[in-house]
Parts: sequence; structure tokens; C-alpha cells
Amino acid sequence: MSNQVQPQLSESLVQSNPVVRNPSYKQSELAEIRAQFALESELNVAALQPVTVDNLYSYENSHSKVSDYLEEVLSSSVIVQPPETTRIWGLDYHAIDMEQTLDHLEKVMAARHPSYVVTANLNYAMLCAHNPRLAAFTQKSALTLCDGMPILWRSKLNATKLPERVAGADLIYRLTERCSHKKLRVYFYGAAEGIAEETAAALKKRYPKLIVAGVQCPPFRACSSEEIRGQIARIKQTKPDLLLVALGQPKGEYWIEDHLEELAVPLTIQLGASFDFVAGNSIRAPRYLQVLGLEWLHRTLKDPVRLAPRYFSNLLFLAKAIRRELIEKLS
Repeated sequence: MSNQVQPQLSESLVQSNPVVRNPSYKQSELAEIRAQFALESELNVAALQPVTVDNLYSYENSHSKVSDYLEEVLSSSVIVQPPETTRIWGLDYHAIDMEQTLDHLEKVMAARHPSYVVTANLNYAMLCAHNPRLAAFTQKSALTLCDGMPILWRSKLNATKLPERVAGADLIYRLTERCSHKKLRVYFYGAAEGIAEETAAALKKRYPKLIVAGVQCPPFRACSSEEIRGQIARIKQTKPDLLLVALGQPKGEYWIEDHLEELAVPLTIQLGASFDFVAGNSIRAPRYLQVLGLEWLHRTLKDPVRLAPRYFSNLLFLAKAIRRELIEKLS
């Protein structure tokens, strides 16, 4: 594209409906949009009159000047409108079920802006309550998903209710399945030595068309600046569409925040223990315990030394949150 063309989006375009690339867009409408962009590029107009771009056609197969112009504009203008939120214990959760989550995340990846998703359970809400940095990070997420039954139950008292629990341990399967169908590249980063490789292999076996962009397990110790640069470079080189991170909370979230723009991956999600579940390193609670909100008890019995203090703290946080709400309501 010529350096003389400096397109800028008009306010009306930025405020228009979310843009989603859709190859089913009619050829006649595509030709009209191309003509409009061609005219404006020649005139160097800084507004997109009066075309509304709700569902733009994919231009990868075109080599015209208009196509190049469109691609540059699209790369800076694609906006995905987030769903409605409901506030529970200090966090704004998006009221969205699993299928809607998958559809939304597919749009986020298509938009190509570096974005991230948070799966928040009771422990995560507690961490945010004590950590302003983590709370601010969560507020800027593309989605904050309900990953805990207490949060789901509490939402029933709000005007906007959460439709269901969207657990990271379920999302990792459904999202990689969607990526396998859409030929999107997935990178696995984190967990204990060998777990990321086993996770990728298990998902590849389950979804043979899954494209594993890469696998990397950083050391648990603090890494040098040179090591970190090498880790980031290896991820960037593979050009993933989705980066799955398993570094624990809040270490994983801080790692994402520190490297999000440099990585330039369309979508990054911290999934913690999900790698262990997929790899078979840990056994998830039976379905009936999940529904009853007792998955934490199952995990505690399996690993009491590490998890008992954590879940005790979670119960204290829950009790204090309920007490505070009751006092506010009575007063």
C-alpha cells in the first residue's frame, strides 16, 4: 500500500456495530464496499462514508490495491462487542453460556487484537479482593467467565443472571475442538515438566485436525531476562491464534499482562489446573460433585497439604462476603 494514503476511521464507523469477518458476504455488497474504499483511498479521505461494515468479506485471495487498503483498515477497526455483565463480590462476570463463549472467542481471534480471557472462581475473586493489580487486569479482559458454583448461585439474586458455569477444565476441550474445525493454531505454555506436551498430545489425539503450534514448559524458578526473551520469541515465531497458559494464579495473569502486546497473540487464556486434568495427572471430581459445588472438597481430599489452606481461605472469604451483603441489605 502507498505510504501517501493515511486512512483514519470516522467516529461513526468506530461506533458502528461489531465487525466480524464473514466469507458469506454477498459479492455485490463486497464490490460496493471495495469501490467505496478505492475512491476514498485515491482521495485520501479520513472518513468512511456512509458504508456500515457489520460483516466484511475475507480479502486474503485478492491482490488489488483496494484489498490492501481494506486489510490495513480492518486490522485496526475490528471491534467485538462484549456481552452483558453482572457484578458479584467485586468482579464483573459476563453473562454467557458455553456455546456463546465459543462463538464470542472465535470472533475475538478473528479480530486479531491481543486479548485475554479470565476464568474466575471463588479463589480468584478472593485474590482480586486483596490485589488491586489483579482486579484491574480482570476488568480489562475480553471475557470474565464464571468458573465456580457459588458465583453462579449468587448471580440468581441479581437482575442479570449467569446462565451456567463455564469452567476452564471444560473450556479447554470445547475451545480446542472449535480451533481444530477452524484450523486455528494453538500453543501450550506452562505447567510442570512434561505436562504441556502430554496435554497437547491428548487433545491432538481427541481432535486429530488440531494444529499444535508449539509446546513450552518454562522452569519454576525465576527466569533471566535473556530466558524470557527466548521464551517469548519461540511463541511469536509459531504465530498462534490461541495461547493457553498454565502458570498458576496470579503468576499466569501477571505473565499475560507483562507480555500481551509483545506476543501479539489474538487470544490468551490462563487455565491453571486444566492442563493436569487433560494430561491425566489429576482426576477431576465426578459430575454430581461439580453440580453440587463440591469439586473443591474432592480436590482437597486428593491434595490436602497444598489445597486445604487455600479452600479454608476461600470459605472465610465467602462467609465475609455474605455477611457484608446481609448487613448492607438490612441497613
